[in-house]
Amino acid sequence: MLSIGKNVEYNVKSLKNNPSNPKTVVSKDFIPKFEKYARSMGIKGVGYTKVQPDLIFKDRAILFENAIVFTKEIDQFVVDNDFPEKQAKDLKLYDEFGKKTNELVDYLRENGFPAQASHPSVGFVTYPSLAQSAGLGWRGKGNLLITPELGPRQKISAIFTSIENLPVNEHNEHSWISDYCNHCGKCIKTCPKNAIVEKSDNFNRSEFIPELCKGCTDIRTICMKECPFNKREYSHLKSRFENLSQSNNEY
Repeated sequence: MLSIGKNVEYNVKSLKNNPSNPKTVVSKDFIPKFEKYARSMGIKGVGYTKVQPDLIFKDRAILFENAIVFTKEIDQFVVDNDFPEKQAKDLKLYDEFGKKTNELVDYLRENGFPAQASHPSVGFVTYPSLAQSAGLGWRGKGNLLITPELGPRQKISAIFTSIENLPVNEHNEHSWISDYCNHCGKCIKTCPKNAIVEKSDNFNRSEFIPELCKGCTDIRTICMKECPFNKREYSHLKSRFENLSQSNNEY
């Protein structure tokens, strides 16, 4: 936990290292090199988006509206099992991911681009919605990002940067997950603290109550564990859901 605190402190103190004459445009070959570097660190997903103001926490501020979003895998064994070292493993993942995010910020600065890191444990924005905007996946009922590669098993971080020509996502092919979640609801049924509740409206929406969620403090991963996207392949669930929807439309 001490190391995480130092990483978060570095996020602030290192802002003085931003280039004094910032670049705002990257060459065509920069992004592939950057993504290759990120994946060499164990980063799973990389996406790009413009940060919408409503995603920024009220007591936080970001320096740039251009965002690079990252995901890193949470091991399935850790999600599916309870054991004494579970909390330590979770904190270690936060710590390692935070350090990698800082290294990617340094990489951008070395290439002339100012940047601001957003640590996976103490961020500036609503991460699942930001990652959804970046096209990495879709935010499910339980406030978890669901992706084809990892289902709900990932942590998220971000970098805000001066780069204006990032390959921003224009289309999200994962929007079908919203309808799937409306028919599923397992995260709502299995949450022991009732942190996910159905809204009393006609839009099949849910509300996530962060102050009731104990996922980070108690390392409970029940909603993540019971999510169908943790148990089955993304493509399998999508195919079944599409077939079911088509069958229902035929009657």
